[in-house]
Amino acid sequence: MQEDASPLLDSGGSFRLRNGGHGGHGTPAKGKSGSPATPTPPSKKENEHTSVVVHSEASADLLRAEKPEERVVHEIVGCLKMRNSMLAMGACERVKKIARGYPVEVANSAIMDELVAILKDGPATALAGSVMQALSIMALNPEGRQRVCLAGAAAPLIKFIRVADIGRANLDRAVTLVMNLAADHTNRRRIREEGGVEALVEVLRVAPISEPVMDHALGALHNLALMDAKSKHRALDAGVLQPLVRVVTTKGMPDTDMCGVRGRMILTELLKMPSTEEKLTAVALEMGVKL
Repeated sequence: MQEDASPLLDSGGSFRLRNGGHGGHGTPAKGKSGSPATPTPPSKKENEHTSVVVHSEASADLLRAEKPEERVVHEIVGCLKMRNSMLAMGACERVKKIARGYPVEVANSAIMDELVAILKDGPATALAGSVMQALSIMALNPEGRQRVCLAGAAAPLIKFIRVADIGRANLDRAVTLVMNLAADHTNRRRIREEGGVEALVEVLRVAPISEPVMDHALGALHNLALMDAKSKHRALDAGVLQPLVRVVTTKGMPDTDMCGVRGRMILTELLKMPSTEEKLTAVALEMGVKL
């Protein structure tokens, strides 16, 4: 099954386009600060270890990255177990650096089990936020994002997202990570069955359109529903039409605004489902807006 073209985000919030396969480099999308950095083609040695899309200024850091050997993994896991210490935060920063060069190796190590355990302990902590950033780096790699889901990261993320508390720390990081994980078709089924569609609809109900979390929730829902009729049905049953109408009828938004673009894309997909047009007309009438 072909993956969709929704962009991935790295831990710093920069868009990284999926390259659609292993071993290649995608094209970073333009960020708020201006034009994207030009990626440097990997050397043969570097490309043997990672297919992560990197900006040129990060190349030197990749070459200096530690290999996740047994000793390194043991040290990091030991520090992560000390949940409320600076050692745990430092270990998470170490994981981020290593994961840029060796995302699959880290995802297949004991480090992954400890990162997921931290999410299960409580996704709203500062340490959990750092864990989400580390997992987002691994999710830039196709195999890495599969491993993140297989390790059980989806369930605590979705449970956290479904509360839809906009003021709660790490909500946007959690939604962004789910968006990146949903770039994989196997992950989509797992996220859907964990209640990911309904959780994202709850975020769409309450999130201000101007907030990044709204954009990322729309991106995640688009990834889930693009080629999955079951996800479309679940989104409709969860009441997704009302927040989508709010997004696409908000005045003053440029045509290129990603919230509006993604909202219209999702509506286009949902209109392929039976009776959606009638439901959409009724929702617009109830809200007093014209589509």
